[in-house]
Amino acid sequence: MQLISCRSLCTYLATCMAVVLSASNTAGADDPPKRPALKTNRWQEDWSVLSNPALPAQPLDGLKYIPLSAADPDYYLSFGANLRERFESNHSPGFGIGGVGASYVIDRAQIHIDLRLFDNWQFFTQLEDDQAFNKQVIGGADADRTDLGLAFVTYGHDFDGGALKVRFGRQDFAFDLQRFLSSRDGPDVRQLFDAIWTDRESGPWRFIGFFSQPVQYRDAEPFDDTSSGDFRFEAVRVERQVFGSNELSAFYASYRRGGARYLDAQGDEDRNIYDIRFAGAAAPLD
Repeated sequence: MQLISCRSLCTYLATCMAVVLSASNTAGADDPPKRPALKTNRWQEDWSVLSNPALPAQPLDGLKYIPLSAADPDYYLSFGANLRERFESNHSPGFGIGGVGASYVIDRAQIHIDLRLFDNWQFFTQLEDDQAFNKQVIGGADADRTDLGLAFVTYGHDFDGGALKVRFGRQDFAFDLQRFLSSRDGPDVRQLFDAIWTDRESGPWRFIGFFSQPVQYRDAEPFDDTSSGDFRFEAVRVERQVFGSNELSAFYASYRRGGARYLDAQGDEDRNIYDIRFAGAAAPLD
């Protein structure tokens, strides 16, 4: 019987572990790259992965990724489109005390161009057409003839332990579960802002600030949506990760609207909003 020394056994186990790790790394390197998932906010997609020849080609890839530089795959042009059709039937509007039931179709069509340049720059433009077919009462969030949906420029830069992002132009944004600030994706017409948005992340901290003029929709003719300094909305927000991945946040927002009209009042509307929020999960609680 031959005895194996402790030192020899440790050397043998270390060699086995190195072989396993090497095989694992090799398998990971050979795994095909994954295509980006389509997102509600199409400007958050990154199609530069299509520059990898190992990725199986699909129809229309030539429109999703048009390289602009042979040396840098992050320089590219991308085209995209969305079409949403929804049928709604309401038999008891106003809980049966007002109006008659109706069935109708709401339609949202969007096309966009996404240009990525200079490593840190994004130029995104989206045209949108919203229709409500056979709906008798058209509200501000139901229909908007062909108009400029999104049109903004983004600059982003990564630092040691953090990142900075600045976005300027017509855009949409949201906080948390969208109880307070929402992109309003449920109705046919999303809420847009002509705004400057800044986002700074550093370790567990995140700082957000924006100054905006909410877009006011008109359905009289194409490209007639506007915004003005008479209607302003701005906010600053601070977030901090605490107790692991839980989040503690606080923000202040200012809402100013000149000549606001209500059923029994008219005048300048000024609101100041203060909020502190803690969100997290522990065992069965969320």
